[in-house]
Amino acid sequence: MSLPNGIGPCAHVMNKTFVATLSALSLLVVVVLMWPDSPSGDGTSERLAGTATSGGIAPSTENRFPWETSDPAAATPATLDQLRAQPDGRLILAGNTRDVLDTFLSEHPRAAPEVIAAQFKEAAQAHLSEPALAEAADLMTRYAAYQDALRATQAQPMPAPNVEPGLAAILQLQQASALREQFLGSEFKEALYGQEEQVQRYQLARQQILSVQGWSAQQRDEELAALEREYPRSVIDAAGRSAR
Repeated sequence: MSLPNGIGPCAHVMNKTFVATLSALSLLVVVVLMWPDSPSGDGTSERLAGTATSGGIAPSTENRFPWETSDPAAATPATLDQLRAQPDGRLILAGNTRDVLDTFLSEHPRAAPEVIAAQFKEAAQAHLSEPALAEAADLMTRYAAYQDALRATQAQPMPAPNVEPGLAAILQLQQASALREQFLGSEFKEALYGQEEQVQRYQLARQQILSVQGWSAQQRDEELAALEREYPRSVIDAAGRSAR
């Protein structure tokens, strides 16, 4: 038995606290998925020409889960002229797409997602034409709604507040992933957050292995090696860079 969604190593890493956390997690995911007025996630497969992995600039750091927090002053703003279209006119979701969205949100007063999207479309029309322009506006509608939901969720008390930090981090990742799935749809979520979530799952699983008491160095090394075999080299390398 392993932690959900590839987060954990082997059965002997789990404990009773984690089992209790799973119950709270199941309830949380149900509540999140019942959030009203979420945009649908269909019709986006043709748009995915790249995968975003950068942290981006948040409208404010309070909008982020702990692993998403970044220092806006230390980042270079991504501007609308960095948006690109494929030869067939569809929007390219490149590594900086999320940064472009975050920068725009940080520079405009908070408003309803549809209002933000209309402003975004008006500004982006100097750099994109249809159908990429409409796709960019649709993405901004979804992304702004996700940010609103994230703020509302973080304002609520944490379920199972007394669980150990490692398990609480797993719960937060599951919570964030469910919100992204709901508001962005599967394919936009994968494009904007896919590798980032893999890196986070790998890091959390590795922390679980290192925290197990009573293992010999050989046992721990074997578990770490087994974990590495479950993830692409690019994910492991990215996790190493973020830990420096």
